[in-house]
Amino acid sequence: MSKDLSSYMLKTAEGDKDSFRFIANALGYKMHATAIKILGSSHIADADDVVQISLIKVWQSAPRWKNKGSIEGYIYKIVFSSCMDFIRKYKITDEFKDNYSNLEITKNDNYRTYELRKMLLKNIQKLPKDQKEAILLHYFSGYKQKEVSNLIKKSNKATESLIIRARKKLKTILPKDILEELLHV
Repeated sequence: MSKDLSSYMLKTAEGDKDSFRFIANALGYKMHATAIKILGSSHIADADDVVQISLIKVWQSAPRWKNKGSIEGYIYKIVFSSCMDFIRKYKITDEFKDNYSNLEITKNDNYRTYELRKMLLKNIQKLPKDQKEAILLHYFSGYKQKEVSNLIKKSNKATESLIIRARKKLKTILPKDILEELLHV
């Protein structure tokens, strides 16, 4: 699929709207799923907005795209960046916090999960590019390790090593319970 998408992206870079629609249709569901995983399942409407913003960024950046990596990885970086921008924009306001007025325990649990997710994503941003891409595709986009290998154009062993090194680095930065809870490692 990546080779097909590369040719569509090259056409999109030339302003071909049909090629752009093809990319949006091919990856839209996965972009949305990634945004929901990052923002939280109670922010589906916000995930819709993030995907729209991400698609605009893809369209605008298409002429500058270099055919050196996977389209999926490139687009998921844009989705990740858009999610982080959204989280930063609403970090102080209550709009982004779950609102369960009659379930105080659930509200606190969801806010805790939101804060943990935010902490994890902030630290993932600090990882080297290849590690960050591999961990985001594997844990946030739901790709299997072999699929990640194909997307980032690395061998299975190299991809496995990237994911292991990323997790080790995150283990030195974050408490173990956060990684267990959010990445199930």
